[in-house]
Amino acid sequence: MSRAALSERGLIVLLAAATAVGPLAQNIYLPVLPEVRGEFGVSVAAASVSVSAPLLAFAFGLLAWGPFSDRHGRRPVLLFGLAINVAGSLIALFAPALLWLTLGRLVQALGSAAGVTVARAVTGDLFGREKMARMIAYLTMVMLMANSLAPAAGGALSAVAGWRSVFVLLSVASALIWLAAWRLLPETRAHEHRHDARQLLAASRLLVANPSFVALALISGAIYAEFFVFVALMPYIFVQALGHSTAEYGLWYLAIAGGYFAGNWFVTHYATRLGVHRLLAIGVAITALAALGALGLTRLGFWQPVAIFAPWFVITFGQGLALPTLTASAVALAPRSAGIAAGLLGFAQQIIGALAVQAMAMTSVATPLPVATFTALTALAAWCAFALAGSAFRRTRAPRPG
Repeated sequence: MSRAALSERGLIVLLAAATAVGPLAQNIYLPVLPEVRGEFGVSVAAASVSVSAPLLAFAFGLLAWGPFSDRHGRRPVLLFGLAINVAGSLIALFAPALLWLTLGRLVQALGSAAGVTVARAVTGDLFGREKMARMIAYLTMVMLMANSLAPAAGGALSAVAGWRSVFVLLSVASALIWLAAWRLLPETRAHEHRHDARQLLAASRLLVANPSFVALALISGAIYAEFFVFVALMPYIFVQALGHSTAEYGLWYLAIAGGYFAGNWFVTHYATRLGVHRLLAIGVAITALAALGALGLTRLGFWQPVAIFAPWFVITFGQGLALPTLTASAVALAPRSAGIAAGLLGFAQQIIGALAVQAMAMTSVATPLPVATFTALTALAAWCAFALAGSAFRRTRAPRPG
């Protein structure tokens, strides 16, 4: 099959697979941490570095791969990133010590970041803003499935064949995706549109100085921060403070994934009919209202699982509406530098989320109140930022490819 024969649906499936590599690698590893710690005889803090270091590498990878793809083309950069990901998986698979395992996972995360950034840039090359939002929503739905199913898959593999079997799966899956991309992925970055180093720097400066792009990055970063803080702290609150089991938390967590999935599904079906700006406005408003409702329930002492996760289903539904439309709007601001826009946006999301988690980790996990308060204040701030800058977003339109 030639690259020219790849259909639009086939292209989205391939980009979705490349996008899912990073979340899959991160989350499938989490259940095997105790086994890794036992084999290498290290502390919990030392083993945790094999989780935190890859997150940092992933964030900087998002920042780097975008400009590279604007300079050298989408196809070679994605293939190079996937190849690095395969190499990192193999290093981790044969790691003789925790240091080598951490190095392998760091290399793995750096390479997998290319899938997220390049996939977004490809959609920016090919589609106008409304359709771009639909395509990004499809990609996000696949990422959510990887996030939701990966921990269960990692636990099952580890129970049957040991923790290294996780990296066997990741190596094989990454290699197959690389092969599919090598055979089928077309180049969507026209040669005459590629930038040299000076042009890349100029395009980056223009975006960072663009108030609309900064507002979009801050709003999307706030949404990521809400999610990261919840998933980082709520397991401790749910199990240690409220006395529920980890298995019960895993079941209730499906509401979080389900809310995002439903919001993304709505975007894929109604982005063209309703428009990106309207969907973004609805998503940000729903998130803020649901977060305020969740805070009210928490302050009234309703700490039962349904009182926590039902509002969060609505919150993540709103976030599922907002995130694809935010990304499409941000990339549409720089149609000739889609890779830079996607990379800067992804970096801002990861860094803001990581800083929020670090700050909130110093608060009490004895009650759900700090997390609920943070979510409500952040969601309200995002809504205010959108309301102040909404007219600028509405005027943003990406030129149709032609």
